[in-house]
Amino acid sequence: SADLKLLEEATISVCKSLVEKNPRTGNLGSLIKVFLSRTKELKISAECQNHLFIWQAHNALFIICCLLKVFISRMSEEELQLHLTYEEKA
Repeated sequence: SADLKLLEEATISVCKSLVEKNPRTGNLGSLIKVFLSRTKELKISAECQNHLFIWQAHNALFIICCLLKVFISRMSEEELQLHLTYEEKA
């Protein structure tokens, strides 16, 4: 859709920067780990009508989806795996 195209155009520089820096920072993998660790709380939040937490989870998932789309379109499966399996060096 037109909105998706506008979003891609507006965020391309941020995405390119993340692709370059992510091997050193592990930001994408960290975001995914945090999202997955908090998914257990989503059901409770829905039952308690905690709209703020649900909104934050929705936004995190949206960001993850947008970034993965860029990563998948720009790199091989092996490169993508390296980006997602970052381990902090001592």
